[in-house]
Order: sequence, then structure tokens, then C-alpha cells
Amino acid sequence: MNLQDTPARYGAVSVFNHWLGAAMIVALLAIGLYFEDMPRGDEKLYWLRLHISIGALALLPLAFRVFWRARSASPAPLPQPPRMQRLASVLHVLLLVAIGVLLVSGPLAVWSGGRAISVFGWFALPSPLGEMPALHEALEKVHAIAAKVLLFSFAAHALAALKHAVVNRDGTLWRIFGRAPAAQ
Repeated sequence: MNLQDTPARYGAVSVFNHWLGAAMIVALLAIGLYFEDMPRGDEKLYWLRLHISIGALALLPLAFRVFWRARSASPAPLPQPPRMQRLASVLHVLLLVAIGVLLVSGPLAVWSGGRAISVFGWFALPSPLGEMPALHEALEKVHAIAAKVLLFSFAAHALAALKHAVVNRDGTLWRIFGRAPAAQ
């Protein structure tokens, strides 16, 4: 498998970054949904800190993805009806925007609460903001809404991939594993 993307398939760097990001997103969504309705206390604080640490680390693959995409073009989409192509594009943008909003609103929510971001206790990102309760509440709401948008778009993305694999059998899914689609 090439490191670089080609017109027919994703390269090793894009494949690794995609699946690392997906694993982090699944973990963040699962942890966030798990502790969301817990009463305040030590257990909720444990899960919140874990969520914050993973979220801070998730900034790295996203930043790398932007860098990589700027220097390595994505493979061209496989032929499909124009309406489906537009839907796929809208869904992809929705997914990426939700991720971006979460990765911005999360740290800002922590900082506007007057706290630094501790990443697994290894290092801390100090708050550039003072405690701002109104902003903190607003950012928590934005974060919660963006998480629901991400959950929807992530599920739709996964279902679309399965549709391409099981119904269409067009090789779309195999490209994100670094394999070229089968000849049609």
C-alpha cells in the first residue's frame, strides 16, 4: 500500500488517520453519552477527565488530516447518481463540521469554566480565559448539540458505507482500507 493517496484508493497515511480518528470519535461519543446524565461526583469527574484527555489528543489527527489533505488529494468519488453524490458530500461536510465544532467547543467549555485542560496528567493546557459562567453554559449546549449532530452523521456515514459494501458492491468501502475497487 502506498503512503500517498492515489486516484483509485486512499494511502496508508489516510487509512491510518481515518481509523484512528474514527476510534477516538467512537470512544468520545460512548464516554460522553455514558457520563452525560450521571449525578455530579467522583465517578462523573473520572469519565469527564477521560473524555477531555481523549478529546485533547483528538486534535492531533484532525490537524494532521488538514495538513495531509492539503498536500495529498483524495481519490475521486466512484460513479453514482448525482443526487446520491450530493447527499454524500453534504453528509461528509456535516460530519467534519460537527467534529470541528466539538473540538473547538470542548476546550473552550473547559477553559471558560476556569480550568486548565489536563491530558491524562501528562501535561496541562492552561486556560487563556478567565471563568465565564454564561459562556461556559452556552458552550456546553453547543457541544451537546454538535455531539448529537455527530452521532447522526457518524451513523449515516457508517450505514452508507455498509450500503456501498452490501447493496451496491461498488468497492467504495474497500478504498478506506487501502484497496482499489474491483473492476466493474
